[in-house]
Amino acid sequence: MLVNLTPEEIRHIQELLSHFDLEIGSIAVPSIGDAERYFNRKDLLLVILRVSEHQKRPDQDVHLVRRLIGRSIPLLVLVSPDQATKAREYLRAGADEYWILPLDLTAFPPRLEVLLEWGQSALSDEFTRRQEVSMSNPDRTSSFYRVYYAVRNFFTPAGFKKTTSPELMALIANKWKKVRRLGFGTQAEVWLVQEERGDTLAVAKVPHSRQMNTRFLRVAAILRRMAGHRNAVQLREVVKDDGRVIIIQEYVEGSTLHDLLNQGMDSVTKEKVFLELLEVVAHAHDQNIMHRDIKPENVIITPAGVSKLLDFGAGKDLSRWSTSGTTIGTRPFMAPEQIMGKSRLASDVWSLGVILYLFSTGLLPFYDDNQKTLMDLILECNPQSPRNLEPELPLQLESIILKCLQKDPNQRYPNAVILRNELIRAFPGFGEGKVLPQS
Repeated sequence: MLVNLTPEEIRHIQELLSHFDLEIGSIAVPSIGDAERYFNRKDLLLVILRVSEHQKRPDQDVHLVRRLIGRSIPLLVLVSPDQATKAREYLRAGADEYWILPLDLTAFPPRLEVLLEWGQSALSDEFTRRQEVSMSNPDRTSSFYRVYYAVRNFFTPAGFKKTTSPELMALIANKWKKVRRLGFGTQAEVWLVQEERGDTLAVAKVPHSRQMNTRFLRVAAILRRMAGHRNAVQLREVVKDDGRVIIIQEYVEGSTLHDLLNQGMDSVTKEKVFLELLEVVAHAHDQNIMHRDIKPENVIITPAGVSKLLDFGAGKDLSRWSTSGTTIGTRPFMAPEQIMGKSRLASDVWSLGVILYLFSTGLLPFYDDNQKTLMDLILECNPQSPRNLEPELPLQLESIILKCLQKDPNQRYPNAVILRNELIRAFPGFGEGKVLPQS
């Protein structure tokens, strides 16, 4: 449902819909009043509302639409640049996501696709819930149910109680069965899940509250843009459960880079892992996406030897307007400007430089158990020369590492694409185990 969009915006969205794998039609109306008769449609997946630039309180329109469509249908608000400072008011009024106009061909399509997938999940969930309600209230006088309950009661011992945890019994979006919890963080809990009607394993990221929905939608859109790259974890679907947006992504078996470093790595493996890590970060940077939490714990090497970069939960799409200045990351791998809440693509280059330093010397360039002291080291001190720790290290490699670790981001490689090109130019055989030392 497209409400109050310009003809050009309507054409743009309809063109995008024609290229998606989803078979979805659209209805365009000039006002909320004209849209009301469509809001009760059972097949409504998404409402896109362009807020009026002429109203004193456009957030009231958002609140009205949310009240009319209910909580389950996603609501995307299009905002003109001069209204951008009010965007968060629209989220508080009931929007699930906002987009600062104009619509583009890079970042907007995956955002739209994720919202539509969420809408489909909500629609499917509602259908399943109605079926369950129907099944939970059967005609117990029928001969079928008389036999059913007689058999069930005969084989159920008196006083028998299920011991399965209610947390494990609950299906996610009536589809994904929880197997075990993998982690619990400040924003979400992470579960290994399995399709109820199949053997497919996946990872479910479940936010603690609905207030994280917008953030999770943006992370899902980033994963959608990374789709297809062999070294990026793949998004399976976006679902809605208990009012929360849940990301279902690929489950990757293997060992983390952190574990492999503790076990000891040969030079060939280190070089191959670093090259693959460079490739996926370069791919992200090429699309103006920064990861912001590159560290050994977020890299998994599969049994087949393929490196996968996980956890774009801290990622940020720089191609869209944003006022965020949040400090995000893991301190031993955070660049100085990242500590100050001013991340950029070059901040990921710093993290890559930390890993290359670690591969080259076996040590982190900056570390202290005291977090305040560690931040001071990152902000104020220069790292020890890698060749002082590993004299056989090529001089040119030391130069590349130290350029990655320049305090001033303007003195670093601006992105991973340039870093990759410089490393390959200096060491054409990088990956053969002839540059980095054995662990």
